[in-house]
Amino acid sequence: MKKFDIDEAPARSAKGIKVIFRGVSKDNPEKAIVVVQALEGVLGKHIQENIEIFEKNGAVMSTAEPSLWS
Repeated sequence: MKKFDIDEAPARSAKGIKVIFRGVSKDNPEKAIVVVQALEGVLGKHIQENIEIFEKNGAVMSTAEPSLWS
Protein backbone atom coordinates (compact mmCIF):
# COMPACT_ATOMS: atom_id res chain seq x y z
CA MET A 1 0.00 0.00 0.00
CA LYS A 2 3.09 2.22 -0.08
CA LYS A 3 2.23 3.40 -3.59
CA PHE A 4 -1.33 4.22 -2.48
CA ASP A 5 -0.04 6.18 0.51
CA ILE A 6 2.82 7.99 -1.21
CA ASP A 7 2.50 7.99 -5.02
CA GLU A 8 -1.25 8.52 -5.28
CA ALA A 9 -1.87 10.70 -2.22
CA PRO A 10 -0.94 14.12 -3.70
CA ALA A 11 -3.50 13.82 -6.53
CA ARG A 12 -6.23 12.81 -4.07
CA SER A 13 -5.36 15.64 -1.71
CA ALA A 14 -5.40 18.23 -4.52
CA LYS A 15 -8.99 17.22 -5.33
CA GLY A 16 -10.18 17.11 -1.73
CA ILE A 17 -10.55 13.32 -1.72
CA LYS A 18 -10.22 12.04 1.86
CA VAL A 19 -9.48 8.36 2.56
CA ILE A 20 -11.74 7.19 5.39
CA PHE A 21 -10.77 3.50 5.42
CA ARG A 22 -8.73 1.01 3.46
CA GLY A 23 -8.20 -2.66 4.09
CA VAL A 24 -7.41 -6.04 2.60
CA SER A 25 -9.75 -9.04 2.73
CA LYS A 26 -8.76 -11.70 5.28
CA ASP A 27 -10.09 -14.35 2.87
CA ASN A 28 -8.48 -13.01 -0.30
CA PRO A 29 -5.33 -10.86 -0.03
CA GLU A 30 -5.85 -9.83 -3.67
CA LYS A 31 -9.08 -8.02 -2.74
CA ALA A 32 -9.07 -4.60 -1.09
CA ILE A 33 -11.62 -2.01 -0.07
CA VAL A 34 -11.12 1.73 -0.06
CA VAL A 35 -13.71 4.11 1.39
CA VAL A 36 -13.27 7.76 0.50
CA GLN A 37 -15.12 11.02 0.99
CA ALA A 38 -15.35 13.42 -1.94
CA LEU A 39 -17.71 15.90 -3.52
CA GLU A 40 -20.15 14.39 -6.00
CA GLY A 41 -18.53 13.69 -9.37
CA VAL A 42 -14.96 14.24 -8.17
CA LEU A 43 -14.00 10.62 -7.56
CA GLY A 44 -15.26 9.33 -10.91
CA LYS A 45 -13.28 11.98 -12.75
CA HIS A 46 -10.22 11.29 -10.60
CA ILE A 47 -10.37 7.58 -11.43
CA GLN A 48 -10.72 8.27 -15.16
CA GLU A 49 -7.75 10.66 -15.10
CA ASN A 50 -5.52 8.29 -13.12
CA ILE A 51 -6.58 4.77 -14.12
CA GLU A 52 -3.24 4.05 -15.80
CA ILE A 53 -1.34 5.01 -12.64
CA PHE A 54 -3.61 2.84 -10.48
CA GLU A 55 -3.12 -0.14 -12.77
CA LYS A 56 0.65 0.45 -12.91
CA ASN A 57 0.62 0.42 -9.11
CA GLY A 58 -1.13 -2.97 -9.09
CA ALA A 59 -4.85 -2.20 -8.99
CA VAL A 60 -7.05 -4.37 -11.22
CA MET A 61 -9.58 -1.71 -12.15
CA SER A 62 -11.69 -4.09 -14.25
CA THR A 63 -12.71 -5.80 -11.00
CA ALA A 64 -13.56 -2.59 -9.11
CA GLU A 65 -17.07 -2.43 -7.67
CA PRO A 66 -17.83 1.24 -6.97
CA SER A 67 -20.79 2.25 -4.82
CA LEU A 68 -22.09 5.63 -3.68
CA TRP A 69 -23.26 6.44 -0.16
CA SER A 70 -24.71 9.61 1.25
